[in-house]
This record gives sequence, structure tokens and C-alpha cells, in this order.
Amino acid sequence: MTGQKALLVLEDGRVFTGRPFGAVGQTLGEAVFSTGMSGYQETLTDPSYHRQIVVATAPQIGNTGWNLEDSESRGDKIWVAGYAVRDPSPRASNWRATGTLDDELDRQGVVGVAGIDTRAVVRHLRSRGSMKAGVFSGAAAEAPVDELVDRVRHQEPML
Repeated sequence: MTGQKALLVLEDGRVFTGRPFGAVGQTLGEAVFSTGMSGYQETLTDPSYHRQIVVATAPQIGNTGWNLEDSESRGDKIWVAGYAVRDPSPRASNWRATGTLDDELDRQGVVGVAGIDTRAVVRHLRSRGSMKAGVFSGAAAEAPVDELVDRVRHQEPML
């Protein structure tokens, strides 16, 4: 995915540019954040995050990979609509890992963005409140920004 870009677009027009992580494409949802320093697999598989784009505040994510034992839901289903991280680990370093986080996101079709300043995203959300968001990568990220913001603003409401 070298050279490709991915975007986290918020409904107020703020855009964070990074690189693709997980599946490539488009996803829409409500931007939320997780402040946990560990437990990313439990967060991703928690049904309470359905239709939400989770921004991980821990700087490095994925170093223990993905395994078949640490999910919150049955069948290892990832419930989040999208995932935004700063520095994803390129390898899994855990004896229980059955694969990498990036590979699992791709396998389950979860569009993500890596390489963004997640602390800045969280500060923005804390000061402006909850808002709709979208993650766009590959061909979807090539659309004009105003069109992407429009897609985010006109998505189905969370209520």
C-alpha cells in the first residue's frame, strides 16, 4: 500500500491524512475514541461499537496480533465500522497470535487509516463533541474533499 493515502474525514470538514490500514474502500460512522493502552481486540469485537469509527489513542496498536481467544463477541466478528490508529505494528509478537491486526481488518472488510495524529483527533472531538465521520482509502480517497465531507454529513443518523 506504499504511496496510497487514506483519509479520516469529520462532518465539520476536518481531514486527517494517513495511509490505508486494513481493508481499502469507504466506511461511514460516528467518530469515537478508545483510551485503552491494551485490549484493542476486545474493543474491535465489542458489539457496543457497531457503526462507530474507533480512534485508538495508544500510539502503537497491533503488536500482539490477532488471536482466537480474546474477542468480546462470538466468532471473532469485528463490529466497528472503521479504525484509526497512529502506528500499527507490522508484525505480531505473541505466541497466541494467529495473524496480524492489519490482515484481520482486511479479512473482515474493516476500512482503517494509519499514520494520523490520533491525539489531535481526540482533542478535536473532545472540544467539538460527537460527530459523524468517514474513512476513505484507495480510489475512494481520490474524490474531492468537499464531496467526501458531503458523504459524511449525509450518512444515516446513529439514532
